[in-house]
Amino acid sequence: MNKTSMLHMIASAAITVGLCCGIMSLSSCSRPGSQNPGSSASNTASAPKTGSKLASSLKAYAQSMLDGDKQSSQMGEEQKAIIERAAKGDGTVSRADYEQAWANYRKCIVDRGWTDPTLKHLDGLYAAPPIDVEGLSDAQQHKLDEDLQYCSITYVTDLDQLYRTQVANPGLSSANYQLIVACLKKNGVVGKDYTSDKLQDDLGDKLDLSDSAVQTCLVKYGYSANDARDESAYWKPLG
Repeated sequence: MNKTSMLHMIASAAITVGLCCGIMSLSSCSRPGSQNPGSSASNTASAPKTGSKLASSLKAYAQSMLDGDKQSSQMGEEQKAIIERAAKGDGTVSRADYEQAWANYRKCIVDRGWTDPTLKHLDGLYAAPPIDVEGLSDAQQHKLDEDLQYCSITYVTDLDQLYRTQVANPGLSSANYQLIVACLKKNGVVGKDYTSDKLQDDLGDKLDLSDSAVQTCLVKYGYSANDARDESAYWKPLG
């Protein structure tokens, strides 16, 4: 079975290992004008950092996404309207809007001739499934990559980042490794002496990605983790 990597980046977290963004792609998911911390996965709108923070407030973070989109104009009207409401309010996104954005993304994929991707659901957060590209020609893989990137940027990329930040990172810390380590410790996955440096060493193949607690911590702060042994979890774009 020809599969994509079992560990891939899902947002512009300050983590440099990975292959693709939260809305899974076969190669690069970067949007013009976005931050790129060293991985082709970066695809959220660029946001100013105040010290070690993504922005001074969630409201400012939402506005930074809108400002970033002025350069590329790739955000769809539905997604932009939701983030505009957040920027005018307290910066938060409603659960209903979050659900609708992901539904719009899935419909976009189906409208482009692919099967409906079943999303992963971890602790209230969605992540795109890993992809089984067996049977796809080079041309089909290229089209799939372009379609996934278009649908993600248009309908859900920035909104997903904003929503995950509000629920998992209300302090807007940009220290994603530290956030993941704290989560792993809280869930009893690692010991109290576990460090960010150790996490960087373990991201490749040492973390137990079959552990839902590990997957949850990674998804919260910018990664989608998949157990390569679980073939049922893989999405087959052609059915």
